Amino acid sequence: MTAAKQHPGDHRRQAPRPLIWLSLLTLGLGACAPNLGPQPNLGWIEASSPKELQVDRADYRHSVYFATDRSALTAGERDRLLTFLRTVQPSPRDSIRLEGHADERATELYNLELAARRAEQVQAFLEEAGYGSLSVTATALGEALPAVPSTGPAAWQLNRRVEVVLERYLVTLPGCPDWSRQSGTDFDNLPLSNLGCATQTNLGLMIAEPKDLVRGRPLGPADGIHQAEGIVRYRTGEVVELEEEKVAD
Repeated sequence: MTAAKQHPGDHRRQAPRPLIWLSLLTLGLGACAPNLGPQPNLGWIEASSPKELQVDRADYRHSVYFATDRSALTAGERDRLLTFLRTVQPSPRDSIRLEGHADERATELYNLELAARRAEQVQAFLEEAGYGSLSVTATALGEALPAVPSTGPAAWQLNRRVEVVLERYLVTLPGCPDWSRQSGTDFDNLPLSNLGCATQTNLGLMIAEPKDLVRGRPLGPADGIHQAEGIVRYRTGEVVELEEEKVAD
């Protein structure tokens, strides 16, 4: 039996089957991918919009001045320092850094020792005034960093000092709730505008040391004082219960 001859026009080019499936898969994924950019009803939509905490560090500074070649605090400087502390109201979360300075009229070694004695005197006064529970560090810089890079009695008076720097970390909660996007069926599967609200808000309210959100700290035994203070705040009613949110229909 002889096979029938095929007409030349009957030869049709057929795409390989793997290429056909790849094309179909590409079209399917393209249909499911979010259409980013300006939306007619929703506005500009980013690829993701999880809420985040904002942590800022604030430094409150105060200068304690000294007489020539002296490290003792005068009555006036004690009052000025107490006024500063009452204004900033340090909390156990804050830390204080003491930087001792001196003017240039002496040897470098002597000025370092004098600056160290001045910082120690300020630290002792802080403990005496009831701020001994704060984290306090003292350093001596001598004549290296003058407040006024000049010479003469006026400059010397401003350079004989201890800089008291209170370091405080502040947490700003995200703007929640965020109803900037309308709820409902979303075939583009875009992220909700409230994504991360509950997690980040609760974290910001519960964190004991805000600076841990920035640089962390070594792992170690739990601080019983912080835990006890949390229980006291709860028992005294300082922890406000969350109110049910009213959402308009």
